[in-house]
Amino acid sequence: MACVGGATFGEIRAARTRWRKHERGAEGATVNDLLKRLRTTAVIVFLLFFGASVVPAQEKPAAPTPETQNFSSSNVQILYGWTFKEPGLSQDVPKNIFTFENTAAWSWGSSYLFVDILRSWSAADANAKEVYGEWYPSVSLRKISGRKPSTGFLRDVSATLGLNSGVRSTGPAPFVVLPGATFDLHVPGFSFVSVGTFAYIDRGRFEGQPTGCEATTYQVTPSWSLPYKAGGAAIGFEGFVDFIGEHADCKAMVIAQPKLTVDISGLWHKPGKILLGVEWDYWHNKYGIEGLHDSVWLPLFVWKI
Repeated sequence: MACVGGATFGEIRAARTRWRKHERGAEGATVNDLLKRLRTTAVIVFLLFFGASVVPAQEKPAAPTPETQNFSSSNVQILYGWTFKEPGLSQDVPKNIFTFENTAAWSWGSSYLFVDILRSWSAADANAKEVYGEWYPSVSLRKISGRKPSTGFLRDVSATLGLNSGVRSTGPAPFVVLPGATFDLHVPGFSFVSVGTFAYIDRGRFEGQPTGCEATTYQVTPSWSLPYKAGGAAIGFEGFVDFIGEHADCKAMVIAQPKLTVDISGLWHKPGKILLGVEWDYWHNKYGIEGLHDSVWLPLFVWKI
């Protein structure tokens, strides 16, 4: 999963002040404004789902390696965390998260997509609801040039265009475009290791207005997947770390989401379907706000479709 952002602390505090001053006729986001943002996000999410599902899935998806020509692998995740932070709130905010994730590859490239649906369980956070998605389609330079898989440290280089978009019922509507390159590496024991290097073009909004973070910086994202056996149990350690540069009013951010899972579906002789585990969500300078940090442990349920 991943969380949404895009508003500075001052803007969120100002919006809440305006709401208190106009309880009987608030000039903040109206129901129509919220519905408009939700419709826009729904269209984006539909396009992301459509783009990620153009490759026909196999009955037993192959492991997601750069050498695999065609596969599509999807899963649904359920998580719950108790100690999320939000701007202007001294108390922790519990949230549940539902995630759809898809990884796909075909003859000329690959795609990674996730969509999060989040719900806060805190009156102080207005019981906020969020939808957020990211999509990273890539074109493999090796594949389109007809070269054979490399056996060296650098497996492949891909041109990638990332799209991040979402909406939160309290006002933030992040939108980021990330053109760049992805480097697939060969590391013994790992099913994949990659490093994404992107321009980070922030065009997020708050209640329809610019956030003060409309600028361009960088994002560097290492990601990995390490499968191994422990006492006959299939264990997986995977995750990513986003390093995002300072831009305009937004401070530099670090977002990390490593997870550890164990495959329990082997107990009924259908391995690779149901996983249980734990995920650590860390966000340094959340939303680009200096001093606001998340460090949350979440129990995790994964169903591979």
